[in-house]
Amino acid sequence: MYGNRSSRRRFLLGLGLVVICVSSLWAERSLRKVTYAVATADLNIGYPYATLPRALSYFEQEGLDVDVVPGQSSATIVQLLLSGRADVGLAQPDPVVIQRVHNKLPLVSFYAVCRRGTNRFIVNPDAPIQSVHDLKGKTVGVNDLGSGGVTFLRARLKEAGMTVKDVQLISVGYGTPSFEALKNKTVDAEVSFTGGIARQRMAGYAVRVLPTTEDEMDQYSFNLFATQSFITNNPDVIAKIGRATAKATVFLMTNPDAAVRVFWKQYPDRAPKDPNDPKALQNDLAIIESQIRDMAADQLPVDFEWGSQQGGIFGKIESYLADAGQISSPIATTDFFTNAFAEQYNQFDHQLIVRQARNWK
Repeated sequence: MYGNRSSRRRFLLGLGLVVICVSSLWAERSLRKVTYAVATADLNIGYPYATLPRALSYFEQEGLDVDVVPGQSSATIVQLLLSGRADVGLAQPDPVVIQRVHNKLPLVSFYAVCRRGTNRFIVNPDAPIQSVHDLKGKTVGVNDLGSGGVTFLRARLKEAGMTVKDVQLISVGYGTPSFEALKNKTVDAEVSFTGGIARQRMAGYAVRVLPTTEDEMDQYSFNLFATQSFITNNPDVIAKIGRATAKATVFLMTNPDAAVRVFWKQYPDRAPKDPNDPKALQNDLAIIESQIRDMAADQLPVDFEWGSQQGGIFGKIESYLADAGQISSPIATTDFFTNAFAEQYNQFDHQLIVRQARNWK
């Protein structure tokens, strides 16, 4: 009798473990796998709009298993999307718009992530260079010859009555190699971006940023792209990626400190040895806050229609690229983007996310 009861208990326990394992396996398999490539060689804390949705399980809550991977440059993102090696990609719009106009590549922006221009010219504090006009005959570094920084350089040089032939252009890489290239005067100036400049200063490098116009600021600088066929065949995935991104944006703008600590937990190899080190928090917080400004999340309300796009901004991008000599025959701005999912991106309780961010520990 007791043996039978014991055997039955072991049987039920074993059955329960099987059910749990099968359920867990089924839950894992039921998540839709998505590859999300980011236009950077170094997936650091400067890309919270890509890393935070995964760390906070926003992608998983949407039924997605998203693999966020570095994709080197915006030009590389184009190739990854067209080849199917990535499903969605975060890239600067300029290179994509150029390819869309010239080669009719079927890439579409479905979410505006950073709503301000981020490219900047930087020089050493004691450099005689005061404006773009002073770059003539100088050596100018860019992170990558396939990056949007090259287009930015071309456009600004044209505005100053010059072309890229009036400077010596070299690739200086990302992070410390680029910082050292400027400090050691291997280059006279560099095209950088707001997050990179914040990291540069936090690393102890002194730089001066050349003046920026309001027109330069009022442009999209990072958008989410996918092929038209992927968007058509996977509208639910697009809506879910956008909604998770919008949630992360609300969390980020509500509690930047928490966003830093979430990143440290997600990428422990990037975390300081002492998580309570105020200097480490200050350094990474400066980078996070620069991204919040790039997203315009320092000015917009939490219930803004995140991800939404304006044809007028794409019109400005086309004009800017025409000035840079990158395109000659602009096309309809509606060919570059879709707002079809913007309403779905924001179908969540914004205040619930605000409370989550405020109470995060």
